Amino acid sequence: MQYKQPKNLPSPMIWSALQAPFSWWPKLKNVFKMKKTLLILGILLTIANDTSASDRPPSISPDSQNLISSSPQDQGKLADVSDRVYSDDEVILTESGYKIVPGYIPNWIWADGTPLTPEESEILDSKLAPPQPDSTPDWFWADGKPLSPSEKTKMPKGLNYSEWVQKINYGTGTGKINKPEKNLKKDEVFIIADHMRQNIKKEIIWTWGNVKIRMENKTIQADKVKINNKTGEGIAKGHVMIRNNDGTRLKANSSRFNIKNQKGKIFQTRGRLGKRHYIKGREVTRLSDDHYKGKSVSLTTCTGKLPDWLFEAETMDIITGDRAVFTGGVLKIRDIPVLYVPAGYLPMNRERKSGFLFPSFGSSDIDGTTINNEYYWAINDHSDATFKLGYRSKRGVTPGIEYRYTPSKTTNGFLTGTVVDDNITGETFWKVDAQHNQELPYGFIFNGKLDLEGQEYNKTFNDNINLRNRRNSLSYATARKTWGSGSFEILTRFRDSTDISSDQTLGELPQITYKVQRQQIGDSPYYFNQDTLFTSFVTDLNSDPDIDDNFSVQRLDFHPQLTRAINIAPWLSLTPTIGLRETLYSKGKNGEGFFSRESFDFTSTLKGPTFEKIFETKNNLTPKIKHLVEPRLTFSYIPDLDREDKGKIQAFDAIDSVNPRSLLSYSITQRLFQKEATGKGDFDTRESLRFVISQSYDLREASRTSNPERPNEPFSDIRFDLDSRLADPLLLNFDSTYDINDRVLKQFNLQLGFRPMEALTLYFERRFTRRGDVTSMATLDWDFLKGWNFKASTRLDEKTATHRETNLSILYDDPCKCWGFNADFIQRNNFNSTSSTSAGAQETRFLLGITFRGLGSIQSGTPEKFIHRSFDPLR
Repeated sequence: MQYKQPKNLPSPMIWSALQAPFSWWPKLKNVFKMKKTLLILGILLTIANDTSASDRPPSISPDSQNLISSSPQDQGKLADVSDRVYSDDEVILTESGYKIVPGYIPNWIWADGTPLTPEESEILDSKLAPPQPDSTPDWFWADGKPLSPSEKTKMPKGLNYSEWVQKINYGTGTGKINKPEKNLKKDEVFIIADHMRQNIKKEIIWTWGNVKIRMENKTIQADKVKINNKTGEGIAKGHVMIRNNDGTRLKANSSRFNIKNQKGKIFQTRGRLGKRHYIKGREVTRLSDDHYKGKSVSLTTCTGKLPDWLFEAETMDIITGDRAVFTGGVLKIRDIPVLYVPAGYLPMNRERKSGFLFPSFGSSDIDGTTINNEYYWAINDHSDATFKLGYRSKRGVTPGIEYRYTPSKTTNGFLTGTVVDDNITGETFWKVDAQHNQELPYGFIFNGKLDLEGQEYNKTFNDNINLRNRRNSLSYATARKTWGSGSFEILTRFRDSTDISSDQTLGELPQITYKVQRQQIGDSPYYFNQDTLFTSFVTDLNSDPDIDDNFSVQRLDFHPQLTRAINIAPWLSLTPTIGLRETLYSKGKNGEGFFSRESFDFTSTLKGPTFEKIFETKNNLTPKIKHLVEPRLTFSYIPDLDREDKGKIQAFDAIDSVNPRSLLSYSITQRLFQKEATGKGDFDTRESLRFVISQSYDLREASRTSNPERPNEPFSDIRFDLDSRLADPLLLNFDSTYDINDRVLKQFNLQLGFRPMEALTLYFERRFTRRGDVTSMATLDWDFLKGWNFKASTRLDEKTATHRETNLSILYDDPCKCWGFNADFIQRNNFNSTSSTSAGAQETRFLLGITFRGLGSIQSGTPEKFIHRSFDPLR
């Protein structure tokens, strides 16, 4: 049977079909009784008066009308008459002031002549109307289907019907049953059960046998349920199941609930909160749709009787999809306690939430035992901060802060800072980094970076090899605007030495650049471009920290160029360019005053003839390969002018170092283009190989007078440059320079990658510089099982036969599992050799990280920069 709460009743009271309609209007019912008595008395008096006036009652013609009620046929006629317009003397005015149109009397009127309202008339009609035969079946199944005659004889006497079952004539064959709506409205309640009893006076409902209570966003199932309709309180026992629309599924032995405030308690429960978290507890209190409090509970994202991990707590306050705050917490792995936390906060979603992060830990030969504690503060939707407090047993305390902000889609930035009061050296090391990016009005874009450090912080504490070995820090701020034909930029830049033995600095405060991109002049074959640059330099000419030799100069450089493109043939083109240069200086390096330098330059490039050929491979995956050969010849000329003023220039960049030139450069470029099937029914063309051979011939060197100590060497080194990806699994790149004068290889760099299968990647890199460093690096990247990955990398110093750094990493990250972990081994030899405070230091470090999917992770150590290398697939 089913009960449905009607829409017009006070919510959330459950309405019963046993209750008579008049029970909702008790005062009106009493009024009806009194006025009906008066009405009957009035009729009797009228009849008595008519009887006393004549011994024989007058006959009533068929057209006469009864003043109390009329037949349905006559009512329809009178209704049409009442629509007419009457004069005031044709209207009867009752004692109550109600106007009655002649020929029309309402069905029901009070004794004073006042007609009943339509609602009151409807109630009297239904109350006093003759009974109608009811052919509705006595029994229904839970799904609303009536019982057959054979099934009906086995049932006891009929019960009252649910509101949702319409009393209709099933004998006609047109009757239908309205089943409960799937999407309930607010405060509507449905009850479905095999058996049901109701105490109307106490408003208590008992249900048993496959009980299901449906509300707007929740369903309760149980063997037995008792509900107090007045208070809304209920008790469910036996195989209790609670389902929420957010995915929550809870099973329990018993439950106490309230259908009015939607609160309840669940005892001895286990199940799922939301869509990914599983809970088990002695007692769980439901405060709202997503808010729960539990005692002696456990939380996990793992399934099974023995979860891979779970977090137990004495008390836990949970907001599904948000967080869990606990006291007396214990982390268990396969039911073995591994970590006790007296109180804490667990994130249950990926959104930003304030709270303490899991501490990280580690150890190394240099720092000793390390512990890093962090507090994350979600300030608002567009900014957050992380406060850090680390401890290194050999170094000391390392506080730090990181602030990030994105107030709009076009504005973002961060600020980080840390300080170390080193116990080993007695020095204080500090580092500050900041960056800001923003779109400004009128199409300008601002980019700023702050990079400051003291006492060789990076060389001493940073594990990134690039940052450890850098010699300068660089801070800048720039505002730039670009349009179709040019650009404008204002830049301030400051470079400072990170070596404590040097205080060399260079500032460009500011540098203003205006560029006109190469564009055609009208319809002519000529093109124009221009570079204009103003810079104010500030520097210390003496790098000794004890000696300051500050120097500043302002420079304005103006360099327009004119180009003409000449297409000699479709496969041959000539592009000459001539430019003028005027450079103004506020002073010279020896204190001379204002001076200028003039020059001009000429460049001509001959490209072609171009040769190409297309090869048909008869391969469905790569049907065609195109081979293209592009020779190029370039002549550059700068005359030797203004020698006297050139000697006054303090050189800062390439503009100051413009020297006479007469140089002929030539190169041959070979390219391979492959037409490849995409797997979607079409083809793409990509460049699979580019090989360039280049060299130059110096005409000025060739014309110079030769001597035995310095013979003429007009030919430059030959440079080879190859970039190739002939197939997706194969990567081959190299570049090298060969000195033809000394007949030696001066430089050779090789990059080789091979992926024989999707799960295995091999990578090798070698860098060779004659009379310089020679290093090799190799990486093995292997997905040996589902979710498992192993990486091994080493960097070898071939000159000393020393493995400068070795990294081993193993990772388990299966998205189908509720946990993951990573373990890393790092060994560095002489990794801080550039630092004056820790030269020759060696370090061995072990890192361990455990990820509990849905809650967070525990990591050891700080984020590391590994030397692992790989290459991405083409698609």
